[in-house]
Amino acid sequence: MKNISIVIILIISTIFSISAQDQYAKGMSKALGLWGEGKSLEAVALFERIAQAEKDQWLPSYYAANVLIVQSFESAAAALNDERLKKAEKLIAEAHKRSPNNSEITTMEGLLYTAYVAMAPETYAMVYSQKIMELHTKAIELDPKNPRAHSNHVEYQMGSARFFGQDMKQFCDQLNPIIPLYENQKKEIPFAPFYGLERLEANIKECGC
Repeated sequence: MKNISIVIILIISTIFSISAQDQYAKGMSKALGLWGEGKSLEAVALFERIAQAEKDQWLPSYYAANVLIVQSFESAAAALNDERLKKAEKLIAEAHKRSPNNSEITTMEGLLYTAYVAMAPETYAMVYSQKIMELHTKAIELDPKNPRAHSNHVEYQMGSARFFGQDMKQFCDQLNPIIPLYENQKKEIPFAPFYGLERLEANIKECGC
């Protein structure tokens, strides 16, 4: 009788686990779909709700921050961008808590401070430039095969070179070797970051490689 009770408990636990996983997958798919449709506010809100429900998952906070950072690059509203980036900073901090020493999160943190520099270079360039480079370097050290870590590392240097009117072809030797990293990347977990190749190709084209 005792063994039967244990089996029943295990079956019920498995059912609940599968159900929770299904809900997580549905929620993440919907949130990513909303972002793809340009419904950024709705996407962020849904990612945040998923993060609250799934305490062991780092991806919802990561993607919520990603949406906000991308929005800041696309907008000229300084006050609104400042609000977005402060919120993204908190989301990235939460993602770090859930998955320490994660190359993808560290890369996103580097992009966060890049967004601050893009928003107000006269205010943030001197403050954050070294930090940005350190974060991208750390992201590469954490996972040398992470193409986004390499791409963002080079792209920030490109931004500085562009600002000073330097020849962009100097980055060809750094950009071209990243292509195989994108082509060979594998999703270790569902919804893991898999984007960035098109951006890399655009940068290669800009440099005339």
